[in-house]
Amino acid sequence: MKLADLMEGLPVIEWKGDRNTEVSDICYHSERAAAGSAFVAIEGLKSDGHKYLADAFSRGAVAAAVSKEFCQLAALRSLPQGRTAVRVKDTRAALSRMAANFYGKPSEGLTMIGVTGTNGKTSITWMIHAILQQQYGSVGQIGSLGIYFSHRWKPSTHTTPESLELQKLLRGMLNSGLKSCVMEVSSHALELNRVRDIDFDGAVFANLTHEHLDFHKSMEQYYMAKRKLFYMTGQFNVINTDDIYGKRLALELSSGRGTRLITYGLGGEAHFKAHDIRIHKNYTEFLLVTPTGEMPIKTCLPGKYNIYNCLAAAACAEAMGLELTQIRDGLEGVRQIPGRFEQIPAEGNVNIIIDYAHTPDGFRQILETVRQTAKGRIVMVFGCVGERDKSKRSVMGQIASKYSDLCILTTDNCRSEDPEDIINQIKKGFIPGTKHVEILDRETAIRYAILSSKENDTILITGKGHEQRQIIGDTVYYFNEREIISVALRERSRQAVLGAKVAQMPV
Repeated sequence: MKLADLMEGLPVIEWKGDRNTEVSDICYHSERAAAGSAFVAIEGLKSDGHKYLADAFSRGAVAAAVSKEFCQLAALRSLPQGRTAVRVKDTRAALSRMAANFYGKPSEGLTMIGVTGTNGKTSITWMIHAILQQQYGSVGQIGSLGIYFSHRWKPSTHTTPESLELQKLLRGMLNSGLKSCVMEVSSHALELNRVRDIDFDGAVFANLTHEHLDFHKSMEQYYMAKRKLFYMTGQFNVINTDDIYGKRLALELSSGRGTRLITYGLGGEAHFKAHDIRIHKNYTEFLLVTPTGEMPIKTCLPGKYNIYNCLAAAACAEAMGLELTQIRDGLEGVRQIPGRFEQIPAEGNVNIIIDYAHTPDGFRQILETVRQTAKGRIVMVFGCVGERDKSKRSVMGQIASKYSDLCILTTDNCRSEDPEDIINQIKKGFIPGTKHVEILDRETAIRYAILSSKENDTILITGKGHEQRQIIGDTVYYFNEREIISVALRERSRQAVLGAKVAQMPV
């Protein structure tokens, strides 16, 4: 593809070199540059791609897109022969448009659904995917759990991939015959232009609560980032109006946006509502009330927050033309979402739950759900990630201490931060008298919770959910909580047998 065609639709400030240079690939890491590639210099949070222009050219890149003036960049003052440079205002926006052009704007050939919110993105995306999959066969899915198409899962390092990888994925989906894709859209992705050139048909707003304030600086900035998605849709927007920010967004969208506005909530004036709610330990029942009729739903996913997730998925599916019976079958077909209130079988009336909850609101929702049916103690194993929003740590500590009978504080991707400092910040929110244990090694903390458990205990292990890694310093370690739990349960079982034998021995 000619560079001029690759840059189509982008306001170019300055050119240097041949606009008709043939480009065979795009990259934004210089080590991935090769003969015929175009290198996009991005100013990242930790590194500036403009420093690597010479390296990209030495590896064979024939073109570079930059945002700084040519005279400021040594590699462009004397541009190597046969190379071309382009200056644009924002190279992240340029990467998005270049990627879309390079891969032939694949989102235009797919029905694209974006799901955003502080909590619930993964569950809602999974539910929508389950409903659509039942009716349409293979459907694409992109999010925290990975990337799904061609009947298999691929791992993903980001909730929403970078624009270049995202456009390539969508091209692969379209080429494999898929008609639709549902994806999680993070606030980072919206702010950093990863989805700038995605042609969204519909979008879902779940909620907005305390999170990512290290990046967005304020709840207002966080909201404004999320809000962008709903001005990118062509067909419909689904909004939770029980959420204060959702109510605000619905009001803003109702004034001449042009796309269909669908609201959901537990009651009130929402279009999709839940009546006759009955929450049990392992399932939830409710009556789905919609503008086109009512349908009883029995979901295996417990808790009030999962009713909200079901309503969001149902509203989205209805907007896509599905019938209530099809929506019911899809929702009731979801048995478990990896790392989301995932219950691990254990002997001795001990209930073990793994959950991805890592925000104050996520803590509150899952602990309230557990408290409703717990027969014994609630033992919570958790930490807070390093190098991220510090302001939420004491808040999470307060919520955990309010609802738990024992808090076991440990590490969770502490990165370069001192884990003891993180734990001390969590403890600042503790209610006086909170029972807690500090065990820095997360595996040991999980083993301690299980081996010291009592009958009817609920052990809640939060933060990682589906993840299978632990980040300490700059090193990523393999870390599978299910394997750790399995080993600890076998050890607990052996202890129980040994204890029974000892009790039966004659004195």
